[in-house]
Amino acid sequence: MRLENKVVLLTGIGQGMGRATARLFAQEGAKTALSARGEERLKETASQIKSLGGTAIVVPGDLSEKPAVEEIVNKVVDEFGKIDILYAAAGGNFDPSRSLEDIDQSFWDSTAANTINSLYNLAQAVRPVMKQNGGGSIVTIAASFNVRQAGNASYGAAKSAVIGMSQNLAGELYADNIRVNTIAAGLFRGTIGDGRVVNAEVNLSRTGYPQDIANAALFFASDESAWITGQILTVDGGVDVGGRGLWDHER
Repeated sequence: MRLENKVVLLTGIGQGMGRATARLFAQEGAKTALSARGEERLKETASQIKSLGGTAIVVPGDLSEKPAVEEIVNKVVDEFGKIDILYAAAGGNFDPSRSLEDIDQSFWDSTAANTINSLYNLAQAVRPVMKQNGGGSIVTIAASFNVRQAGNASYGAAKSAVIGMSQNLAGELYADNIRVNTIAAGLFRGTIGDGRVVNAEVNLSRTGYPQDIANAALFFASDESAWITGQILTVDGGVDVGGRGLWDHER
């Protein structure tokens, strides 16, 4: 198993990419801690993991608030003794219908807080834990270029900031043997079924599926990427290189 004896804190977990990633990580032997605001969805994911023989705890909280993040990290360490991997996917407010005039201060602030502040809080909280344990891996979730362009000004700014912050952290945390890599996600409209996570269809001409991101995250989380840091992996079915249009399989 690729994550045997590893402890993973997965944050910003919803019903799609985050749920698939949590389930796949557990399949690969990780002890998982699931965090987001929505406790019921976290419990559903934890139940799915446990039904397949995995280990999961739920640690809900507002990741944009520093005291809440510190409490979450402390709970995970109290339960499992360490944190080897952080999967940071908090964000939101992808809304292509919003022009600049439609973005009021509240929308802008919530996008920045949920996306940028959450990563900032998490990085500060997990760094000393990982350092004490000899290192670790941080996997951040941004968005592909075309998705950032399609979203709206606040979404594009926040996801771009995730890329910039992640690259900066990769340099700063190098001395602590903490790797930081980013997945730039395309559009995903596919759903994941019950049971074990399996690979999606081997075909570029389709929508994205949650396991497409989960597999990429697994690589960055595992020791297979032990000599990789500061990198951005775009998982978008070829949109950013002009293979097809962003919405071709999404309507």
